[in-house]
Amino acid sequence: MFRIGEFSLIAQVSGRLLRYYDEIGLLSPEYTDPQTGYRYYSAAQLPHLNRILVLKELGLGLDQIARLLSQGASSEEIRGMLLLRKAQITQAMQDGLDQLHLVEARLDQMDAFGQTPVLDVVVKAIPSQRYLALREVFPDVASVRRLVVHMTTIVPHKMPASSLGQIAFVVHSRMFDPDALDFEVGFLLTGNPGNSGKTPTAFQLSEERVLTVHDLPAVEMMATLVHVGSITDIHRTYGLLGAWVEQQQWQIVGQGRQVLLQLPQPGHDDAVIELQIPVSKAGTPYLQQDM
Repeated sequence: MFRIGEFSLIAQVSGRLLRYYDEIGLLSPEYTDPQTGYRYYSAAQLPHLNRILVLKELGLGLDQIARLLSQGASSEEIRGMLLLRKAQITQAMQDGLDQLHLVEARLDQMDAFGQTPVLDVVVKAIPSQRYLALREVFPDVASVRRLVVHMTTIVPHKMPASSLGQIAFVVHSRMFDPDALDFEVGFLLTGNPGNSGKTPTAFQLSEERVLTVHDLPAVEMMATLVHVGSITDIHRTYGLLGAWVEQQQWQIVGQGRQVLLQLPQPGHDDAVIELQIPVSKAGTPYLQQDM
């Protein structure tokens, strides 16, 4: 057996913590010398100590840990709880990295203000297009991504590839709200239905979601700019396009769209997206009332 200092080194926990666990009855020494009061621990107590430390990392209080251990929680149960906590920490780290990337992008945008970048803005007419899509209010961008992944996994296997064009979003939100993204998401249809002779008017994506076909209206003048890079940086390209529209003394006259020219690769956030904003040169400035 080991004295408390030796066990502290072996277990890599402080002696003060071991004494405290002893005081509250969470982990008592294997043997205490009645004459000297020296505490002696056994290596066989390490699994019990590790369970306590794991449950503590899961955010449980010491009283909760004591009750859980007294009920005989198995190693598999604790392992499952730890895996869940691992997933939560991983997601929190990813969220933190995304937030850091967004802050860096905003700083870059501030530093670039006043400069005159060379923009490949193209103003073009967009014809009426058939659109297989659904409209939802999404709680975050990640939810939109998951839907796109699901759609690209399911729809191409149930419809002729010749009838499916690019994935496109119609932005219905009057204002940008990252917690309530009112988007229509779906496939632009090419007009070639394949062997069936016609394009279906509805498509069951899941029990809760149904894609329906309708016509996106033609737009006489659509100002477009291609965004290449991380989706979290898309505000930079929107800012450039908005500044260009303002410099032309034009006005926005309807709902914007996004067309995915290249989907993000698995494990990456980079994409190629054509941003589309309908504009007009004539008439008085187009004003929308704040909602």
